Amino acid sequence: MRKFIVTVLILTFMAAGVWFSAPQLLRELAPHILQKSEMQQFNDMLIEMKPDAAIQAGFIRTMHEQTWSSEAFFSFLGIEIPLGETKATLRAPIKVYYGVRPHAIHATRAIKGQLHIIIDKVEVLSVDADISKLEIKTDIGWARLDALSGEEARSRVKKAFEQSKQRAADRILQSIQVTAYVRAALKAIATQITGISDVYIDRRDILQEGAS
Repeated sequence: MRKFIVTVLILTFMAAGVWFSAPQLLRELAPHILQKSEMQQFNDMLIEMKPDAAIQAGFIRTMHEQTWSSEAFFSFLGIEIPLGETKATLRAPIKVYYGVRPHAIHATRAIKGQLHIIIDKVEVLSVDADISKLEIKTDIGWARLDALSGEEARSRVKKAFEQSKQRAADRILQSIQVTAYVRAALKAIATQITGISDVYIDRRDILQEGAS
């Protein structure tokens, strides 16, 4: 009987200890529970976006230049006589819009009030050339005609410009400026959704880390 009473008393004190420590325990766990919920809110927002949608982070204006040239020869008695080189150079301002697709973003964890977001890839969303400011300079070979070789050079350089402006835009994505604007855009969105202002963003496609 005495052992039974002692056991009851011990269990009562243990229960009282748990009761009084429960509020403190909940206070310590509450932030982590909330952070998990906020992280899930951010990821749910990305899932709800259309697959072809994108978060546009900004744009960059730059001047792009493309050159195309060709040489011609006249064969006479086995001798190649050069007719000169025709060269066309096209310059025009381009505007590169960049951003991130929803499938390339995800929040991985939230620790001590900080939200950690990973970006797998920043993409070029579009490249627009300002045709009104387009410049083409053509140098015609000394024995060649502008109506033939000149027109061909101008036509070829325009096609080459369209192809190369995308490659030029892809190189721009590696810049520090693009990374900074992407981080700022995602931080604003994440803070608006979750209420967390301390957002760490890791951009994986350039192996460059940083917080914003």
